[in-house]
Amino acid sequence: MMGHEWLTGVGLIFLGIITGFVGTNTGGSVFLTVPVMIWLGIAPQSSIATARLASVGTMVAGLRHFHNQGKVDYALAFPAAVLGLVGALAGASLLLQIDPALLHKVIGGLTLLLVALSLIKKPRSGETPPSAIRRLFGYILFIPVGMIGGLFGGQAKLSTYLFIIFFRKTISESVGTRKVGGLVLSVGSLLIFGVSGIIDWQYGCCLIIGTLLGANAGAKFALKKGDQWMEAVFNLVVVALALRMLFW
Repeated sequence: MMGHEWLTGVGLIFLGIITGFVGTNTGGSVFLTVPVMIWLGIAPQSSIATARLASVGTMVAGLRHFHNQGKVDYALAFPAAVLGLVGALAGASLLLQIDPALLHKVIGGLTLLLVALSLIKKPRSGETPPSAIRRLFGYILFIPVGMIGGLFGGQAKLSTYLFIIFFRKTISESVGTRKVGGLVLSVGSLLIFGVSGIIDWQYGCCLIIGTLLGANAGAKFALKKGDQWMEAVFNLVVVALALRMLFW
């Protein structure tokens, strides 16, 4: 990289640190990363695809920490990941054909609905496990959520609420478990983006460096603070992002 490209690369490393720290717990970092990349002069489609490359760093770093704390339910995560991947591959294939503006509003409205549903009943220690029908419905919803993720990203928020509402997981368990599917989804959609040639690998590497640093620090900080702190920050950030998608 030379000239302004070198400065852009350094800026993306710092951007990755910030989004990695926040995104490993709340998700939705793509809604900051992509607009900033476009502002820096990177083409919109390339920005979306390159941001997905960087999300792999966030997922890997975050998953390691939540796994070490026993916050990942792999028996639940793998079926959800497969269903999410089916949707993600379809969504990624449609990226070049769909206007993201409409998608933003759909994600924003659905997110606010899930936030409201999650506040109705909280998971409690010793609570009766969810019924088979409840779990089945929750699994099915991972397909459209995965499609949203494949199109633009931001599926992390929605996945977290699915685990809370339909599988009665705590916020930290939901965040940890969702990272398995997030990693599978990111790699799957990256295959399509890579074949299409719209990933900027140089800028993507800069973002990965930053997100790895930020995600490691963010996961440690969140696990130390506990579920109550994570839930408050998560809901605050999610509502703010959802409102932004709906009205801006």
